[in-house]
Amino acid sequence: MVRGLLTGFQSLLFPASCLGCRLPVETDRSWPLCSACLKKLPLWQGPWCARCGQSLSGAGAGVTLCRACKENRRSFDEAVSCFPYKGMVQELVLAFKYGGKTGLLPFLAERMFLQVRRQMGNDPADWVVPVPLHPVRARERGFDQAQLLAGALALKLSLPQARGLLKRGRATAPQAQLTRAERFKNVREAFCLRPRPSLGRSRILLVDDVFTTGATANACAALLKKAGAARVTVVTFARG
Repeated sequence: MVRGLLTGFQSLLFPASCLGCRLPVETDRSWPLCSACLKKLPLWQGPWCARCGQSLSGAGAGVTLCRACKENRRSFDEAVSCFPYKGMVQELVLAFKYGGKTGLLPFLAERMFLQVRRQMGNDPADWVVPVPLHPVRARERGFDQAQLLAGALALKLSLPQARGLLKRGRATAPQAQLTRAERFKNVREAFCLRPRPSLGRSRILLVDDVFTTGATANACAALLKKAGAARVTVVTFARG
């Protein structure tokens, strides 16, 4: 009780600043945005591609797949994202991923949880699997952002997390600096599957922070399918 009173008193003296408008957050100080900026977050709205989740706005009636998915084989079955990767959403991801603001984790995971439930219902999968970060990169950063997101999402969904199932066998160049073709080449054979019992016909949620071309997700999903996964759904906070 005393700790709660002290926290409340501290909130009055030192209110958290909203990442969007820089004004004090008027409610939960652990939340990165005030209620006004929270309402401004642009949800990733449908209609979207049935495979990769790309927006199909303006594509016309009856179109279910985007051009990229029509022309390229995808190893994953579906992609679920919360917001387009721009503006405040981009700031949130960069602060979490590169700024070390791991306190943003509850907010990011909550939004991902709500979007999974919104699109996939109450029984979305059997396992949650993070896209692995190379150990060298994880040591430099101090944490593995996808692993943190996967763990928090698994907890919210009451699902087991296959934390060590996938491994990044070699360090790769940052995907953000590469073209679409270079991204797919960059992650080719970059991942491996740790020795583990067969996944049977399990449904997998493959978790990462941002989905752009889907190159990384595709490489990981291909290995999960080889291990017997029946369905792989990519879940990210943002969609580039």
